[in-house]
Amino acid sequence: MGKGDSILVAVRVRPFNDREKTRNCKLVIEMPDEGTTVIRDPKTNEEKRFTYDHSYWSHDGFSEKKNGYFEPTDAHYADQKRVFEDLGRGVLANAWAGYNCSLFAYGQTGSGKSYSIVGFKNNKGIVPIVCEELFKQITEKKKKNMQFEVFVSMMEIYCEKVRDLLTTTPPPKGGLKVREHPKNGFYVENLTTVPVNGFKEIETKIEEGTKNRTIAATQMNATSSRAHTIFKITFNQKSSKQGGGASMKKSEINLVDLAGSERQSAAGTEGDRLKEGIVINQSLTTLGRVIKALHDSQKANGGKKTQIPYRDSVLTCLLKNALGGNSKTIMIAAISPADINYEETLSTLRFADRAKSIKTNAVVNENQTERALRELREENLRLQGQIQGGGDGSNEEIEKLRQQLAENQKEMEEMEKSWQQKIAEEASKHIGGASEKAEMEAKKKKMCHLWNLNEDPALTNVIVHFIPIGDTVVDEWIVDSSTTCSFEKWE
Repeated sequence: MGKGDSILVAVRVRPFNDREKTRNCKLVIEMPDEGTTVIRDPKTNEEKRFTYDHSYWSHDGFSEKKNGYFEPTDAHYADQKRVFEDLGRGVLANAWAGYNCSLFAYGQTGSGKSYSIVGFKNNKGIVPIVCEELFKQITEKKKKNMQFEVFVSMMEIYCEKVRDLLTTTPPPKGGLKVREHPKNGFYVENLTTVPVNGFKEIETKIEEGTKNRTIAATQMNATSSRAHTIFKITFNQKSSKQGGGASMKKSEINLVDLAGSERQSAAGTEGDRLKEGIVINQSLTTLGRVIKALHDSQKANGGKKTQIPYRDSVLTCLLKNALGGNSKTIMIAAISPADINYEETLSTLRFADRAKSIKTNAVVNENQTERALRELREENLRLQGQIQGGGDGSNEEIEKLRQQLAENQKEMEEMEKSWQQKIAEEASKHIGGASEKAEMEAKKKKMCHLWNLNEDPALTNVIVHFIPIGDTVVDEWIVDSSTTCSFEKWE
């Protein structure tokens, strides 16, 4: 894909879920060919036809292997491997070329977004396969004058507050702050960025982040994600030149699992869950407005300038590059096949149809390391001069200049560190982590305990309650006469 390419859009339809089977739902989706999706109004039988880059039929035509993998029994069925080959391979190729890449999943709650992005059991999604393939290719391409660095970060946007998923430190009251860099755009201040040496380390970090995610059950989806989740991979390729000097290609891969949109009446939410749903829907509405504004702006082709409302939500601030900036972007629109979800599915298809017309302007991120350091030092001197001169006189402007100066200083320090230093620093933070995990496993073998079950295996066995020997009272606040369980020591 070259400069000015459109967002690549794929639509994927899942099988009926248990709720839809119980209600004897009718199928309203057809995909007659690779790029076409047809939806039929269950009341009028009127058909609407949409064309995308890919239309993935994952509704039927498969069987489950002994290892749990959903294998095609029909050529029409799109399994996880096919989705990765079509979409994930392109992400990897663009990352190696030095482009920023973004892949995000959009759709109604329970439509299968997380399945495509993360996966389920042996049906790995795009995120784990991309990570695994990246390190395979690094091993294959290693040369004497080349050095490869991979960093990961993981965050969630919950009720317009950003939370770091790779730290046990409690987040500040208002969440982490979102700042804007004059050159690099929006970023999250003080977000943990971890250097990793292989796929297993990334797997561990994904597991750690997933356990920290905010999950709440709704009637629509027993494992509904109540927050937008962004997993970022930063991939640096450093090459040293004969006679001294070095250059670097840098790619940021953003993999986004959006919280599901839903009608409150259909979801059966109330209280905090209702408030969450309102905020989620508002941020997705803002995303829709941004998509529409970009669509209208690019359609005008140099006519009246349209104001793009990126700043109206945290989500759209952080997706600014993915939607209209320096990024090669892919969108997966996940849909339900059922008649009871007709309105939501039609809304998703229209959203995806609008998104496919948007063009981004990706450029190769390549620079000479020494030149980049020199430019940062020069910019820091300029910022210090502005601070000493009082900026424009306002406290807000002075604070912005100080923040930018601090970020530049941090970037310079990171650039001057060796890869070995970065790995050693990260290892020192987790010296006690392995022993704590071992202690927990040993304790589980000796003591009675309860642990949670979840449809998503990544969220199973996350919460462990140890039960002491003796009488344990259960549910005394629910039933009139409390229930007592007695536990004895066992070998």
